[in-house]
Amino acid sequence: MDVPTGVEVAFGTDAGTFPHADDRREFPTLRAHGFTALRALRAATSVAADPLERPDPGRIAPGATADLIALHGDPFWDTAATGRVRFVRKGGGVRHRAGTP
Repeated sequence: MDVPTGVEVAFGTDAGTFPHADDRREFPTLRAHGFTALRALRAATSVAADPLERPDPGRIAPGATADLIALHGDPFWDTAATGRVRFVRKGGGVRHRAGTP
């Protein structure tokens, strides 16, 4: 169930109590408070880019500065998959590649 609050929630950078590389730990909290997986994932991508007032981050489109990750698992069914990164693509190249978990 998605709680329709009318409030956009941007994921992450005020975490403060753990390293930013562990921001994925916010997903279970969002889910526990009524966010669908889609809304939680949008909060971490396109919605998080909106406060920057730049149209390019958080979107996959020609000319956008999209950094992409491939995950082991489907984050729409299991947001814990965001902690199982297979590879990171940044600036047109692969920056990190992991084996099968």
